[in-house]
Amino acid sequence: MSYPIPRDEKARLAALYELALLDTPNEPVFDRITRLAAKLLGVPVATVSLVDAERQWFKSCLGLDVQQMSREVAFCAYPVASSEPLVVENACNDWRFAQNPLVTQPQGIRFYAGIPLKNSHGLVLGTLCVADTRPRVLSTADFKALLDLADIVTDEIQLRERVTCEQKEKEASQRALSKLHHSLEAQIEQRTHELRLVIETAYDGYASLDAQNRVLDWNLAASTMFGWTRDEAVGKPVSTLMLPEGVPAAAESAPVTTQATRRDGGVLPVEIRCKSLALPNRQWRSLFLHDISERQQLERIRDQQAREDVLTKLANRRALDERLPEAMARARRLQKSLAVLFMDLDGFKRVNDTYGHGVGDELLREVAKRLSASARETDLVTRWAGDEFVLVLEGIEPVSVTPLAEKIIRNVEQPLVVGQATLAISTSIGVAMYMPNAPETAQELIKRADVAMYEAKRAGKAQVRVI
Repeated sequence: MSYPIPRDEKARLAALYELALLDTPNEPVFDRITRLAAKLLGVPVATVSLVDAERQWFKSCLGLDVQQMSREVAFCAYPVASSEPLVVENACNDWRFAQNPLVTQPQGIRFYAGIPLKNSHGLVLGTLCVADTRPRVLSTADFKALLDLADIVTDEIQLRERVTCEQKEKEASQRALSKLHHSLEAQIEQRTHELRLVIETAYDGYASLDAQNRVLDWNLAASTMFGWTRDEAVGKPVSTLMLPEGVPAAAESAPVTTQATRRDGGVLPVEIRCKSLALPNRQWRSLFLHDISERQQLERIRDQQAREDVLTKLANRRALDERLPEAMARARRLQKSLAVLFMDLDGFKRVNDTYGHGVGDELLREVAKRLSASARETDLVTRWAGDEFVLVLEGIEPVSVTPLAEKIIRNVEQPLVVGQATLAISTSIGVAMYMPNAPETAQELIKRADVAMYEAKRAGKAQVRVI
């Protein structure tokens, strides 16, 4: 077999390797997308694929027991080459794939849909794809949903691309500074003016310290970062200007992250590099301080996004997995009961089928708002998956749970107007009570609530069942 090669293959592969995603462990941000794609489209296989020189490697893979496959047989080679989405309704009728071993094998691929994943320069690095062992027709709504999910993956890839670029620029800057340090002792006298110019225009704050940690020199970036002019800083101990505990000893051997203080009393996160220099009659240290507040903000945002549902802004399943065991531990310590409510919307599929996924998404956002409004400040409201939600109610008495659940059902049943459509759905709720001395894990507790929810469904929907 053969496969098409993009005209920009060399640049495409260079960008792929620069991203450094190949052969890395699974990550929740990608696994959530494949799970959501499989559930939304009702397919057994969904992957986030990166197409290497001779292989297709899966960053996230649902429904396959392999981590990679030859590019010779990969369907994804075609959307990568064309830079356009590819939909194959029945691979047996497509001359490109009819003899492909992935098709001819028992229970082989029949349906395939792949969306290219591009970096910020438009180079295709891989695909978000779904597959099935039976032929099928991809609806317009499903195709748009797949495009939306691919956009989320693309945003994540491009974010990492920017972070990688920033890191490389930082490393290049540090290498330049390190080179400067090594040559400083031998050339200090004849290059004073040149060094002064470099330091004064540097992005990082710079301070030169004597043996008693008093400031000998102070650049413009340091003045901007900490609020002290050069004239005000020179001669003062560094502990009174920005580092109350002094210069960390470890900064001599590796960059050290710490909190510095500003003149106005504010706190600034910085990364410090320190180099000691000595001449026969003089000793001093060069101190470089890099403002990392933007980097830490980016890390906080990414950490928040990893625990937040993209659509509803509720806590997601990962957050629930982390916080439910903590809630159970508090229940045991305080000897108070806890309730887990597992909810599934009744009639949500009908809304999607009738009005499309855009209206369905708006409905899910509204349900999320109503659940948050119904919950107490101490309760945890999460989106489990699709149209399923889980509430964790701490310190609630068993007799209070059913009235609260019935109130939630009434709130969800209130009609919602989206455009010209008036939507009416309900919800079925399963409740599992956790008693402080029960030998039960968090997953077992959620499973019990899930079983109760299905009992509520079988009882006629818009019901509450407590087990």
